Amino acid sequence: MTADDQGFGYETGGDDDLSIHRIATPGKQSGTIGPRPDHVVFWLADGRASLTADDGEQWQVGAGRPMMLSASVAYAFETDATATTLLHLSPSLLGDTGESSLFRQPDAGDPALEPLRALLREASGRILDPALPAADRAALNRRIATVVLSTFARSRADVADRMRRAIGFVHDHADRVLTVADVAAACDLSERGLQDLFRRRLGVTPMRYLREVRLDRVHLELGRPGSRALLVSEVARRWRFTHLGRFAAYYRERFGEQPHQTIARSGTPGER
Repeated sequence: MTADDQGFGYETGGDDDLSIHRIATPGKQSGTIGPRPDHVVFWLADGRASLTADDGEQWQVGAGRPMMLSASVAYAFETDATATTLLHLSPSLLGDTGESSLFRQPDAGDPALEPLRALLREASGRILDPALPAADRAALNRRIATVVLSTFARSRADVADRMRRAIGFVHDHADRVLTVADVAAACDLSERGLQDLFRRRLGVTPMRYLREVRLDRVHLELGRPGSRALLVSEVARRWRFTHLGRFAAYYRERFGEQPHQTIARSGTPGER
């Protein structure tokens, strides 16, 4: 990249999912980076920057420190850097499908930043290369996204909110035909993002969690005192268990008894 007579220069390359932008400026700059479609990781080649998020949180950023600008957040900045690089990443590449994630910043000296620094040094030229084959670019994008997500954790409030929404959706719609895509859409995550969230937080897949919720609903119905005669097969099918043999095995694994034993304990006559 070369700068003009006033010290300004610009170079860019990439695709809709991931692009890199190199900017040269003559000296001190200030302004506001408003909410935008993409998440942005930036780093300075020289100088320093002061950054203030719209919630008042502030950072002092030195040269070489990657910082994440969450897409939905506005940032006021002041900088004396003359060379800045910005890596734009689409929300879908980072696992969002609707509402954008909020990311936390590691401390300046956190060793977790080094893998990202090393990858960016290695990959920047390839991102800028217009001749990079589409398949290679897609693979590189995924690799960079993986390292970015391991460097900048989603905020606890953001993760907790999405988890609550996913769990609430499963409980509210457990009697319906549901797919991973349905649950993911309900909490504004990609299917992969939802799978990762359930694995980290609950240690199960979304579909395993849905099955356990449905088993709990069947167990409540079969164990309800004073209810009329129940057919286990009808209750199971109402909660979307179409293979009764597998249902019985899942039920025994979760509750340590057969469905007819639950009915017997409740004093309710039903199918044996």
